[in-house]
Amino acid sequence: MNDEQQAILGYLNENAIGYNNRKSSTEIRLALNLESGGVTNEHVRDLIREMILIHGICIGSLMWNRGYWIIQNEQELNRVCSSLENRADSVRERANALRRNWQNRSNG
Repeated sequence: MNDEQQAILGYLNENAIGYNNRKSSTEIRLALNLESGGVTNEHVRDLIREMILIHGICIGSLMWNRGYWIIQNEQELNRVCSSLENRADSVRERANALRRNWQNRSNG
């Protein structure tokens, strides 16, 4: 992990253990004086995504409940995984609808 990711991990371990202690990307960015990378803190979000995908860190987040936290139990893990799986299903459904719409479009 790079220095920024190490700082994020340290911050989450000190301040965001478990879902009830989650911290938003803005809170993380401000606490650690990180670049935002955009209006939705894309830089911070990208760092965290890489921490999960490449470095094996169990960081939870939910689409409609802002914040990141260190996952503490299987209930939190299952909640996060179910949310991700539902989002993937929804995106797949939208892609399929677009294909159907394309096939069924009228030319005029």
